[in-house]
Amino acid sequence: MSALNPSESVRAFFAFHLKRNREERGWSQPELATRVHSPSDLVGGVETCSRRPTRKLSRMLDELFGLEQFFEALYPRVVEESGLSPGFAEFIEAETEAGVIRMYENFLITDLFQTKEYARAVLQAGRPPNTVERLVAARVERQEILHQDSPPMVVALLDSSALRRPFGGREVMRAQLEHLLTSAELPHVHVHIVPEDAALSAGGSFTLLSSANEPGRAYAESAGGRGRTVDDAAYVAELDELLDLIRSKALNAEDSQVAILKALEEL
Repeated sequence: MSALNPSESVRAFFAFHLKRNREERGWSQPELATRVHSPSDLVGGVETCSRRPTRKLSRMLDELFGLEQFFEALYPRVVEESGLSPGFAEFIEAETEAGVIRMYENFLITDLFQTKEYARAVLQAGRPPNTVERLVAARVERQEILHQDSPPMVVALLDSSALRRPFGGREVMRAQLEHLLTSAELPHVHVHIVPEDAALSAGGSFTLLSSANEPGRAYAESAGGRGRTVDDAAYVAELDELLDLIRSKALNAEDSQVAILKALEEL
């Protein structure tokens, strides 16, 4: 890989100085990751600009290297450059650290399983092309958590209508449904389709994040692709109960696979 040009972007500037500080101390990427209590593939990804740094990592790098508001001060600029809203960036950081991710999606194939082409079709309405491409890149980057050394367990409840809503046209949808089937084969991923005759109204999509010895968090979506990360224990518990209700009405894994295959055959 060619050397990073720190003037190319804020992310490249962050990566360049992370690598410089690490190498000056003679540490490998795994050694640095251990010192900042972060996954090695996150540190490596940040150095190659394939992963976005988190606020927590930025703060710990400043502490480790004896810097005052250097990496942590860069973090908001990295988020701004990516085109993400601050609220969604906060959710992505929490998602990176979660041990279990459970979600209900009532309109789309959920972000973690989207192909580039499907994501582009979903995001393009009302946005300039350069913004769309930044958001697509950020969405694909998030999917790295599914393939890291210690991935979270993911339980995705998808409304059956999402299988037939034709974003991007027939070929894009075919590729998307095939990718969904492939994603569902990962041992830590569980996809369940909520059938059309399930009598429920969740009011919108939401995600629950949990980790051992940490309070649960939620992300509730709203119109325009906006949303908010919620720490309120009572609200998180309410969404947890709602997710359990939805799951009780969803198909099992085998029947969900059949439902996806049927939607694929109907295209």
